[in-house]
Amino acid sequence: MFLPDARFFLTGEPLDPAAAAQAAGADLVREGRRLVCRAASLNEVDLSDAVVFADSEKTLARLEGREVALCFAKPESAGKTPFRGALAAHPDPKRAFAQIAAWLHKERPYRLSAGIDPSAQIGHGAQIHETAVIAQDASIGARTLIGPHVFIGPGVEIGEDGRVGPNASVICALIGARVLILAGARIGEEGFGFARGAQGFVRVPQLGRVIIGDDVEVGANSTIDRGALGDTVIEDGVKIDNLVQVGHNVRVGKGAALAAQVGVAGSTVIGAGVLIAGQAGLADHLTIGDGARIAAQAGLMRDVPKGEHWGGTPARPATAWFRETAALTKLAARKKTKKDGND
Repeated sequence: MFLPDARFFLTGEPLDPAAAAQAAGADLVREGRRLVCRAASLNEVDLSDAVVFADSEKTLARLEGREVALCFAKPESAGKTPFRGALAAHPDPKRAFAQIAAWLHKERPYRLSAGIDPSAQIGHGAQIHETAVIAQDASIGARTLIGPHVFIGPGVEIGEDGRVGPNASVICALIGARVLILAGARIGEEGFGFARGAQGFVRVPQLGRVIIGDDVEVGANSTIDRGALGDTVIEDGVKIDNLVQVGHNVRVGKGAALAAQVGVAGSTVIGAGVLIAGQAGLADHLTIGDGARIAAQAGLMRDVPKGEHWGGTPARPATAWFRETAALTKLAARKKTKKDGND
């Protein structure tokens, strides 16, 4: 069951489904018997105390036979309710969900003070530059080095023998031992999650964490967004180059490597030992099998099986990509020869 980590987020009092529907500007179609205590995704098994949204009949079908505290759905789908619990109709269910999620959960505030907060735990032999800010209840492991102008947010945990370079920031994150975070890296900021409607964009609260294992390297000016409803996970031994973007709820498997300027969209799963070359772009909700290789500047829009080598835009297996590239080169050469012969 997902519940925002109390070290990073505050969760308010439960809401009556009718009150939640009214607050979101939705019409309560069916009452429920459970209070709304938290925001959740449809991937969870138990949603009996959660608010969710279904923006299509296909999504609504995933709730069949289940109990939900409150579900927002489109008015045209209101008659198709395969679940038990409160149902509210709204033309933009995701927007309504975002409003109630923001009502229930808020990022924990912190004191705006320089230096090390008295409540922070600093391990033996750790070195912290005088210009760094270590917020309340943060924990810095033994012998870890924190550079100039670094910000470590409330509740953050960093293991022993690590290093955080100048001007980096870490919030909403739990970080293992021997992790190297280079200058300017941003870990744990909000992911790119919005509901877009006639009234413009509304941010969907990003209520998860970043979990980083041992022996990970995060390159200069790289960004790892925290999860939305769940965690972004970087497993042991992962190497992330400079200027890499890792979106919310991404999982990067053990020993994978991402070269400079790679961009990974939300909820993509990258297997163990995967190698992704520079400037490759990965779409959301993909699965990249263990040991796969993605060529430089590839535009990946499909799942990649275990151990395969893909490249090109749109990306496909390397053998097909090489064959197509060679054919195009030959075709272009023939056209040039024919043109030169006519001059």
